[in-house]
Amino acid sequence: MRIDRRHVFGLIASLLSIGVVSATGHAQAPAKVRFVLDWAFQGQQAIFTMPVDDGTFQRLGLQVTVDRGVGSGDTVAKVASNAYDIGLADVYSMVRFNAENPDRQLIAVMMLDDKSALGVETKTSSPIKKPQDLAGKVIAAPVGDASRQLFPLFAEANKIDLNSVRWMNVAPELREPMLLRGQADAITGHLTTVLMNMRGINVPASDIRVMPYADYGSDLYGHVVLTRPDYAQRNSETIRNFIRGAVHGINAMIKDREGAIVSIRKRDPLLDREIELDRIQMSLDYRMITPNVIKEGASSVDMDRLERSLKAVAKAFDIKTVPSAAQVYTDQYLPPRAEMKIIY
Repeated sequence: MRIDRRHVFGLIASLLSIGVVSATGHAQAPAKVRFVLDWAFQGQQAIFTMPVDDGTFQRLGLQVTVDRGVGSGDTVAKVASNAYDIGLADVYSMVRFNAENPDRQLIAVMMLDDKSALGVETKTSSPIKKPQDLAGKVIAAPVGDASRQLFPLFAEANKIDLNSVRWMNVAPELREPMLLRGQADAITGHLTTVLMNMRGINVPASDIRVMPYADYGSDLYGHVVLTRPDYAQRNSETIRNFIRGAVHGINAMIKDREGAIVSIRKRDPLLDREIELDRIQMSLDYRMITPNVIKEGASSVDMDRLERSLKAVAKAFDIKTVPSAAQVYTDQYLPPRAEMKIIY
């Protein structure tokens, strides 16, 4: 029987369009990746939703689901428990989890934020003018919020008696209203989240006093893409391609802000366009795009800087054995440095 070559080539092309053809000629299904964010869907999270919507993850052989989170502390626990494969969370929330769960270690494989945007917020009209004024006050925050988890470091740097502070456990959507109603003296939260949430309820930024941890004695990194070491070892190319997709997402979000809003509003149609556009800009300017990132590209980590911050965090968290930077972050799953370039 004569085989029509055109038919064969057409079949191969079809297989390539739906998956990778293995050495045996069988199409490989895309790798399924369960990914959880640190927080609700917001403008800057388009970094991960745009590669889903524009087919980038699919072209990289991945089938990625992106779910919202409820705080970094919750995200690390979910990834550690195998509910998700990869997560986005504050790196020091991961460090604390690792210290408390030595048999369920996590590893950061990409540094998304070159600078932390965690902080304390209060009303400008409040008598709280400086960190030391927080002593004896009531602070509201969700239990899993990274800024709450890292408050001990801020307190240590600014000589605040931790025992004098009273915490109120609140749902994420109640945090800002509690401050405005005077039920809490201050709140902790990511600056891009708190300030934009305030704007969403018609409170101008000038009415809110912010005390970023990074500006008050804590040279911290921010959010990382993290996973379980065993998962990374078994799925090294999946991790590498996920990072490739995320870098594409950063550049896509920078280039097409309106497209980013369209993408994120597919997940939450109630998001306000103007607020999310401003949130994207604030995220880029305050957290993600630094001179280091512009020069070296995404996830260019100064291991000495990370090491210093880990020593400070370990003291604040009462971690007896300080982890090394290499135990917290690895660059072995990054694509070649040329592929990490950010155009801003």
